Amino acid sequence: MPTATRAPAARDYDVAVVGGGPAGSATAARLARRGRSVLVLERERFPRFHIGESQLPWSDEVFRELGVEPAVAAAGFVQKWGASFASANGAVEQYADFAEAVETPRPQTYQVPRAEFDRLLLEHAARAGAVVVQGATALDAKFDTDGVTLRFAVEGETREARVAAVVDASGRAGFLARRLAGRSYDPRLRNVAVHAWYEGVPRLSGRRAVDIRMVTRPDRGWFWLIPVSETVMSVGVVLPKDVYSATAAATLDESIDHYVRETPAAAALLAAARRVSEVRFDADYSYESQQYAGDRWLVAGDAGAFLDPIFSTGVLLAMQAGLDAADALDAALRAGDLSRARFAAYESAIRSRYRYFRRFAVGFYDPPFRDIFFQKDRSLGISRAVVSVLAGNWRPSLGTRLRLAAFFGLVAVQRRIAIAPRLDDLAPGRPLATR
Repeated sequence: MPTATRAPAARDYDVAVVGGGPAGSATAARLARRGRSVLVLERERFPRFHIGESQLPWSDEVFRELGVEPAVAAAGFVQKWGASFASANGAVEQYADFAEAVETPRPQTYQVPRAEFDRLLLEHAARAGAVVVQGATALDAKFDTDGVTLRFAVEGETREARVAAVVDASGRAGFLARRLAGRSYDPRLRNVAVHAWYEGVPRLSGRRAVDIRMVTRPDRGWFWLIPVSETVMSVGVVLPKDVYSATAAATLDESIDHYVRETPAAAALLAAARRVSEVRFDADYSYESQQYAGDRWLVAGDAGAFLDPIFSTGVLLAMQAGLDAADALDAALRAGDLSRARFAAYESAIRSRYRYFRRFAVGFYDPPFRDIFFQKDRSLGISRAVVSVLAGNWRPSLGTRLRLAAFFGLVAVQRRIAIAPRLDDLAPGRPLATR
């Protein structure tokens, strides 16, 4: 591995990427395919567990851009065609079929065990030409007018590499982001998640058997049920932090069991299920950086921002940010200008995309939003426009934007006058179908 014994202006690599998750892998693969020399430092050794199994159809576009689509298709991941949303008592269920999503190139995507999915992406970056070092912990980055000296540790040995720029794709750890970007937690999305893997959870029949299912709760929380293999289901409950603080049991195992029992639709689905993993906990995961770039550095993926998991946007936003970061850096390297001003368009794109999806994530915790969301409109195309957002459409046409505006207009009316049934007031119906 090169050290810093050479002249300060010499470079070992064009770009160093800290973090080998979806954002880092996308950045590295794109730059390497453009002929750039790239060093990827990944703290862990893949495969490793990570939450965020459910993907969106618009991720397929990123797979094609990266040249990894054939490998993803051949990996045997569970295919996903839509999502179901049910009320807590099972009285109402709404199905979002991605085949109805306007402007969506292909309505099918995947449910993935992230350990294998992330390994696949990182190996693709290596095949594209990036130098990948696993078990490498980034320690420090020193910036000067000629480049960046990156210091890192591998198996107890401290090393250095000289690069033109650094991309922080280190996830929540935020190697550079916490020091340079400024992180603000979202006051409207202070939620926690308690989750585990189960077997023996009944599934719907046909194509819908492998779709994600979500069950709402009257306390603004919700459950996810995601098939990650033929037998295993990822199950988690997301709750506002104040609700969890007031209702959590003594242990995580007892807490998830408690929340299942008090949610009739979830209890019906998990009645005969068996937990096959430890129960895990995540908190304070919705945040945004005050800036996404500086002189000779960018942040991408979860290092820069992470949005509540309600609509499974995490991997799509991370990979798209990786593509955008690579494009911005490639252009900056060609121009010989790696100042923050050069990355203004990158920052604007990341910020606007995050806030576009945030409006829907925040809305889902608002009862009037849910009331309208569960209504199926066939005449005006509003439901199809909303489903396109659930599919990951972050570039809506003017017509779709107008229909989405109409949707939020109906939510505003519902907040004052009940133009749709109040979801939480509906009488219990039969439990969710299990086959």
